[in-house]
Amino acid sequence: MKKMFVIVFAVMLVMVGCGSKPTLAELLESDEVVAGAEAANAELAKSGLGLRLKYSADGEDVLVFSYIFEDYIPLAGLEQSDIDAEFSGVLSNLNGAANLDGFFKECEEKTGTPLKCIRMQIVNADGTVIYSQEYLDTQE
Repeated sequence: MKKMFVIVFAVMLVMVGCGSKPTLAELLESDEVVAGAEAANAELAKSGLGLRLKYSADGEDVLVFSYIFEDYIPLAGLEQSDIDAEFSGVLSNLNGAANLDGFFKECEEKTGTPLKCIRMQIVNADGTVIYSQEYLDTQE
């Protein structure tokens, strides 16, 4: 998983701005970031976790990493606290919060707008957010 974030971070580092700075959404739609997402998804496919990664923007100051299950995970009858406990561990294994600091800096440099947070979320195959965690910039 760490390799996946290194690939994505490297892709973001090589992006160059032409003229005015892109919005966060425009940055995430750039060829370089799309290629990084494709590389990350290739790594996820190799892992056999049944997940794919999608980047998105919530406004101009929240970067969202959505880990989406390919197959529906039935959760009926489970307490939300049990779901939270299970998926917070999954999310911790996927992201390594320490690796996110570079994304805060890079997004601000590329867009000119500081990120409020990075939201990492686990999404069921039907589009339902199962678990979500927000990470603040610890380098301020």
